[in-house]
Amino acid sequence: MTDKDRMEQSGEIDEFWELDDASDTAAQKGSGKRQEGQDTVGRKASPHSTASRRSGSRRGVSGKNTGRRRKRKNTETYVHYIIAAVLAAMLIFAVVKLVVWNIGKDSGYDPNADSSEFEVEALDYIQPLDPELLKGREDDGVNTIVCLGNHPFSDERGKDGLAELIAEKCDATVYNGAFPDSYISMKNTEYTDSYPQDALSLYLVTASICGGNFDLMEHAVDLLSESDKAYREALDTLKSVDFSKVDMIVIMYDLNDYMDKRPVMDENNDINLLTWNGALNASLQEIQKTYPYIRLVVLSPSYGQFEDGGGKMVNGDTEDFGNGVLPDYVLHEIDVAMANGVSILDNYYGTINEDEAKNCLTDGYRLNKKGREKVAGRFAKEIFHVGEEK
Repeated sequence: MTDKDRMEQSGEIDEFWELDDASDTAAQKGSGKRQEGQDTVGRKASPHSTASRRSGSRRGVSGKNTGRRRKRKNTETYVHYIIAAVLAAMLIFAVVKLVVWNIGKDSGYDPNADSSEFEVEALDYIQPLDPELLKGREDDGVNTIVCLGNHPFSDERGKDGLAELIAEKCDATVYNGAFPDSYISMKNTEYTDSYPQDALSLYLVTASICGGNFDLMEHAVDLLSESDKAYREALDTLKSVDFSKVDMIVIMYDLNDYMDKRPVMDENNDINLLTWNGALNASLQEIQKTYPYIRLVVLSPSYGQFEDGGGKMVNGDTEDFGNGVLPDYVLHEIDVAMANGVSILDNYYGTINEDEAKNCLTDGYRLNKKGREKVAGRFAKEIFHVGEEK
């Protein structure tokens, strides 16, 4: 290779490095050109001088890259600081919220305060009789009521009895056709003398009234009246009633069905007489079909508890024998009444609850004088609007 070629090649290399290093000053470019011209005219280019120029150019590039790396490093450091600050702020916020939540607020609740003034809302359903059902029926001006059920009506038949209290408060003529130790449901699918109480269950009493045939009831009462004359008195009362003049039938049973572990319902048969729901449903429908002009009112059981065979007190509010607790029976009774367009008063939550039990119940579930007063008073108010301003 000639000296000229070497000089041209050296110049090309210098131009390459000069172009790559855009940060070189104009003075440096001029100096490089003068030096290149001297080398070309005066002497042959020295390998050492060429290498020196390359080295200088590379140092310039290296310095520039180093500056860029420092900038990137500084930026990355700032980002890390920002992220760390945000996380720290979030952590502090969470800790503060947790501490405040643990401290809580003073709700003003006093566990020792008297809460008797607060009442649970009663699940009453009040349904007046459709006026269309009274068309063509002459009003005799007397409110005539027939009471069906068990202990709430049958325990006391004198002036302090529930039926008599209703008569007094509502200015009505009341017939007490309730049988002691009877049930809404039947125990057996067919009547048997080994268990005569079935003939006095709600549906068979209803069937006797609607059919005008009391033969089965007579037979059962003959078997039971030796132990309690209240059976005969109730039957004779029912037989004396002229149901063409009756305005209302009131039905109230206590927790007997629950206590005897009778089924609440049969999902496949809504008139199964062995169930609480089915027997009530069938009875209401039978009366409505036979006596459409008679208004029906159901009174639910009140709160109750009883002593089992082992002497343990059983709380109906919490003890489930497999068919639900006592409130379940009450709720199903309300459902059946509503489904048939029949009024029902919720005595469980609205009249005598657990707080009232000590003052209003005997033996844990049977109404005493004060209990009967409360039930009669609420009936008079809700059904006959006694005491309300006109």
